[in-house]
Parts: sequence; C-alpha cells; structure tokens
Amino acid sequence: MSIEYEWVEVSNPNLSCSFYANQVTGECSWSRPIDESRILPTNPEGDWWELWDEKNNLPYYYHTRANISNWVRPTDANIISLVKIQPSKEFSSQMSLLIKRPSITNNNTMKRNSRSLDLSEITIVDTPKRQHQRSTSDSIANDIMNQVPKNEDGPRKQSEPVVSRGSYLPLFKTGPFKNLVTRSSSPTSRYSMAISSPINNPDAAIAMHPILNNQHSPPATPVATLRKPALPVGLQQEINRFAIDGFAKRFFATHKRGLFRRRVPMNEMLKWTKESLRQPLIMMNKELYKDALKCFKLIQVIMGDKSKSRNETEDIQTILTCGITKGQMRDEIYVQLCKQLHENPNSSSVYKGWELLCIVSVTFPPSKNLENYLTDFVEQHHDSQDHKISTMSRHVSNKLKRICKRGAKGKVLTAAEIARAKEAPFKPSVFGESLELIMELQTDPTIQIPMIVPFLTNTVRETNGQSSEGIFRVPGDADAVTDLRVRIENGNYDAEGITDPNVPASLLKYWLRDLSDPIISSEDYYDCIKYAEDAEMAIAIINRLPDTNRRIALFIINFLQEFTDPEIISHTLMNVNNLAMVFAPNFLRCPAESLTTVFENSKYEQAFLRTLINEIQVNPSLCAYEPDPTKVIGYQRTACQQ
Repeated sequence: MSIEYEWVEVSNPNLSCSFYANQVTGECSWSRPIDESRILPTNPEGDWWELWDEKNNLPYYYHTRANISNWVRPTDANIISLVKIQPSKEFSSQMSLLIKRPSITNNNTMKRNSRSLDLSEITIVDTPKRQHQRSTSDSIANDIMNQVPKNEDGPRKQSEPVVSRGSYLPLFKTGPFKNLVTRSSSPTSRYSMAISSPINNPDAAIAMHPILNNQHSPPATPVATLRKPALPVGLQQEINRFAIDGFAKRFFATHKRGLFRRRVPMNEMLKWTKESLRQPLIMMNKELYKDALKCFKLIQVIMGDKSKSRNETEDIQTILTCGITKGQMRDEIYVQLCKQLHENPNSSSVYKGWELLCIVSVTFPPSKNLENYLTDFVEQHHDSQDHKISTMSRHVSNKLKRICKRGAKGKVLTAAEIARAKEAPFKPSVFGESLELIMELQTDPTIQIPMIVPFLTNTVRETNGQSSEGIFRVPGDADAVTDLRVRIENGNYDAEGITDPNVPASLLKYWLRDLSDPIISSEDYYDCIKYAEDAEMAIAIINRLPDTNRRIALFIINFLQEFTDPEIISHTLMNVNNLAMVFAPNFLRCPAESLTTVFENSKYEQAFLRTLINEIQVNPSLCAYEPDPTKVIGYQRTACQQ
C-alpha cells in the first residue's frame, strides 16, 4: 500500500501491550505519537506485515491474527510494510526476534560444496542468489508465551505447516542438546550445505523443542521513549513454530529397537552409551553406514569405553581420514563425540573425548547447519568445574571458529601433529593464534616481534636460500615442514638437520597465512587495493598498523628486498613480481565472499606488495629490538635519498 500513515501500531491479539513503529524513519516507541492522524487504525481481523528475508533476498508476509508466515504476497488485503524498520540500528536486534521465515519449498536441484554433507540432492525453488551471511532473523529470544495460538488454514499452504505445541512434553529442558533446533538453516553459499529430504521424527522434535528450554520473561514496563523495545512475545512462538522440525527433521535418523520396533527417544539417543550403534545417528547414504559404525567403535575405544586400542594414533587417523575424504561423515563424527561426552560417568573417558574433539576441530569443520548447535554444546562446558575440561572446551571453541572459516585440511594429521593437538589447550602454539597471544607467550622480552620470524628468515639465509632456484615458490618437503613446525611449537627453535631452504621458507608463509587475523587487517584491506601503486599512501597504510603488525610487515618486506638484488635473482629466478605474487596472499586476505572479487583483487594485492618492496626503506634491527614504537616506521626510498 502507499504509506498514507507514517505510524503503525505493532501488536498481536495474544498480547496485552503494543508499541508504535514509523514505516518511514524506522523509529519505534512505546508512547502513542502526538499526531494521531498519522497512526494507522488497528484492524480487529489482524494485519499482514511485509518483512524482508536477508537469506533469500525476498519479502515475506506475516499475519498477526492467524499466526502464519507466507512467501506469497496476499491479494485483496492491506499490507503494512515493516521493511524500512528492519535495518534500523535501534530496532534490528529486536526485529530479528519477531518473525521466522517460512521454509522454501523444494523444486530445483542444487549442488553442494566442500562443507556440504554428501547426501542426495536437495531441491529448492528458484530464488535470487543469496550471499553467505546469516539473516538477522536467525536469533531466538528467550521470551515465550504459555498460551498456544490455534492453527488455521488458508495462506499457510504456501509455507511450512505450523505445528501445535500443545502435545509436547518437557524432555530436554536443560543440557547441552537443548539448542539443537533453535538455529535456522543457513543460506546457500560456498560454505553452505545441502541435504536430502528426511523422514519426520516426532521424538526428535519433542526432545529438541526450543520452547520447552526457555523461561518466560515478563513484558517490559512501557516508557516514554524506547531504544530497545520488549517485543511481542506471542510472535516469538511463530519463530519456534517454524523451527520445531529444523535440525531434528533434517539430520537425525529414526532409531528403533525391540520386537515391536519402538522408536528410541531422542534424549536417550544423545546420551553416552557403552553399547555399539546399530545405525548412524544422522541420516546418510547407506554406503557410509559401515564407516559411521566403525568410527563410533573407534571413538569408544579411544575414550576407553571399550577394549584398549592397540595403536591409538592410527585409530585417530582412521577417523580423520573418514572426515576429510567423506564430507557426510563430518557431522556424524561430531555428533557421536557429543553423544559420548554427554552424561558420561567416567571422568577419564570424558578427558579422552575432549582430547579427540581438540584433534577433530583442527582437521575438518561441521556443516553449516550443525555449526551453531556444536558451538553451543562446547560453550556450555566453558565453566566446567574441571579446569582441564574448561580449558579444552575454550580451545575447541576457538578452533571451531577458525576451521569453519578456513575449511578442512587437505591431509590427515601426522603422529607428531596429533600429539601436539592434544597439548595445544594447555601449551598454546605460535601457529594459528593472534599476535597478541603469541607475544604474551614469548619468553624473551628484548625482542619486539615473534621469535619465529627472525628464526625462519635466518634459517633461509643459512641454508643458502639466496641461491636456491624458485625460493618461496617451490614448496618444501611436507614431512620436513611439519617436523620443523612441531619442533617450534614445542619451544625448540633449532634448525639442526634442516638443509633445504624451501622448508623454512614454506613454514614462514604458512605462519603468516595461519595467523588468526592477517598482518594487514580487513579494515585496511580496501585502502591497500585503492592505493596499490601509490608508494606514499601504501607506506602510510603500513605505518598506521598496530605496533606488532607494523614491525612484522616491515621486517619481512626488508627480508624480501634482499632477494631483489640482480645477482641473487640470477640464481633464484624470483624477481620482485614473483615475490609479490607469492607473498601477497600471506599479507592480505580479501574479506569478500565472491570468488570473482577475490580473483579480481589479487592483481591489486600483488601491486601493493610490489610497491612496498620497491619503495620502502626499513631498518630491520629497529623492527626487531627497538622498544620505542614511534621509531619503527617505514620511509620512502626517494625521500631518504633526498
């Protein structure tokens, strides 16, 4: 409709209070606007609201009286557009809790990516391309109503059926599995997953009903002006109504037992057991059933719930191989681990289970649909009374965030890497961490940059890297690189036995690439692209970086300048263009999700680093040892010469 009325009364028949929203400005308030002529009169039959779904880039429609959401625009009805209100900073955090979008009907075939589960193909409706981001409506509020609105027919034909809450029993009011269904499916992207149409599992829906896990909060007291208004809690039911069958219906298989093949309750399926599994926990292709059952048996053996393992490292590597090579097995492995950690009576078994979770979480990620549930499960152990479990759970949380961004490793961890992964929660590594943490762990107070940087650059020189053809381009032996990395992680900065300069050169690139945050932050990234060939601005960008980042960038650029000598280039065949091409991805990380943008920006990233190598003047000793940060800056070579 044309906006004749600026203000709309946002209310629901189940509520005792309402608030007012301005369709034009996005402002909202508990108090009734002074100019009542601008307020849309309340419709006793209920109103249709138009909202915007960021996941699908589509509008959807919610009826306040019928408690239904619909993708199809209602005809012959006045529609109140709240699209303007959703982006409001004041209102967005609250509006995200109001409505749950209807699920998309499946019609077209869609392929999966590396983080997908390898189930049969899902079909979806043709919609505009969706970006890899979570919709603001993914959040679930704690405020809920005890009264259950009746289900009605009508426009719901275009949306998922609305499920009544009246028949649900309180099975999972607490515990680490309470949030299984409170997360909505993620948008299609290079990290999103596809999954086949599952069978309905009422027990799963009951066990993981989000409504039964929250506590009712009283409505907020109205005030004259509202910055964060208390939302209509009746509409919160609609969110959960659409989420009821979310994770359970799409993931969990139905387990049956006994002569009469009775269903195994979900709360029992998700508890520790000493018995073997008869079928996978998650629905998957039948050809993977044996792998799933084998993985569960190995998990029990590793945790000490079954006969002792003959070679624990090989058993762990078998599990990791399944997860790396068979994408559908990843969620199964994670859920099996969570099952065996939940209500496990043996403290030794729990400790071994968390050790295994530390290893798995640095090897491959869960699917996008499982990610939030798994994160919740792990976070609920952060305050464990057992200090070791608390420490390991926090470590796993950090590694999950990282692996979900980076994706799975390409190869199985070696025995040394597995041993290191077990120690990592209690002995943090200089790899894959933030520069702040790395500097906190550093024992030598005189050096102002991480010790690994001068150690690896010196090792490249000592192993004749300046006369090695293809230095920095040719990869070092994988086992030798891993051995040196584990050696450094254990605090042993010793290059004994290293004769190939490609080994420390490869590890230097890996260390830069593996930092939790890039040397040049995402905030500065687009300035680097914009001023890629402007020497003065490029140097200014480096000089404004945080102290440790700036020192490392200047130190490594100075190191690369050594390889631009014509005589050295005649041996290495690596000129400034080659060096910039190799190191640009290690200095800069494109924040865009579009592969086209990433590819297009790569030439500007290389130009930026090439400009720095050619134009900047650096004192490496000051970078490494000068305690006064104001003295550690780069200068333009031409300016220095003048």
